[in-house]
Amino acid sequence: MRSVILLTLAVCAFGAEVRTGVPGRNIQPYRLKSEALGEERFFNVLLPVDYETATRRYPTLYLLHGLGEDHTAWSLMTNLSGYASKHQVIIVMPDGGRSWYVNSAAEPRAKFEDLIVKDLIPYVDSHFRTIPLPRARAVAGLSMGGYGAAFLGLKHYRKFTAFGAFSAAVGIAHDGMARKPANAEAAKRTAQMMALFGPAESPERKERDPFALLEKVPAAEMPGIYIACGGQDFLIAQNREFVRVLAERKIPYEYREVSPRVHSWDFWDDQIDIFLDMLEKRPGFAPQ
Repeated sequence: MRSVILLTLAVCAFGAEVRTGVPGRNIQPYRLKSEALGEERFFNVLLPVDYETATRRYPTLYLLHGLGEDHTAWSLMTNLSGYASKHQVIIVMPDGGRSWYVNSAAEPRAKFEDLIVKDLIPYVDSHFRTIPLPRARAVAGLSMGGYGAAFLGLKHYRKFTAFGAFSAAVGIAHDGMARKPANAEAAKRTAQMMALFGPAESPERKERDPFALLEKVPAAEMPGIYIACGGQDFLIAQNREFVRVLAERKIPYEYREVSPRVHSWDFWDDQIDIFLDMLEKRPGFAPQ
């Protein structure tokens, strides 16, 4: 029996706006001319501390921001630069706007899934000394970006060895999850957001639903899965449901539920440090 996932329609709560701050010294902004979008998009790159003096190649982590944020959020709000200094990894942080990292079902020009998969990954592999192989590529994110990491990691499982979803809105595209909007403005925002995923019960919706995508990945090719959520986070119910489905289908995963923790940067700062340590244990990310 399918469980109904309830979504709090306080859209602004999916992320925390980032206004000011100072990024790490080894984090630099870049521009990419995206064929998928027909426009330029910014992304930040954090390079390993020995990148300029070494000749080796490095694995890559694509790190996704939340709703209301941009490519600067992770570097301004966490100790990412310090945590990454312990690892030999390139970290790429794209600006996904409010796209949920999908190709919009309603707007043909808004192809943010293609931005990541068809534009950004090839660009990074051709302009930086990456190891351009799936075993040396991972994706992670928070809230909206946590959904994006699960969506991209499962739909494009042959491109990523693992994904990490922190406080993820993993049920946003799962049918039967929404409650009635509280007012007209909330209904308008919700309708705009849900249009990205396609009508309820439609093939477009299922193509963007991590729950449905689990059924399409061969067991032997399932990426590594890390899910983390605060016990008091408003998205905890859908994270627990996703983990229940993983366990029911005997899909390997690691899940951390921490209390008392909420939807906050304190939690995400902890989790990116943990996830980087976990990645290092995978063959493509092991120190060389």
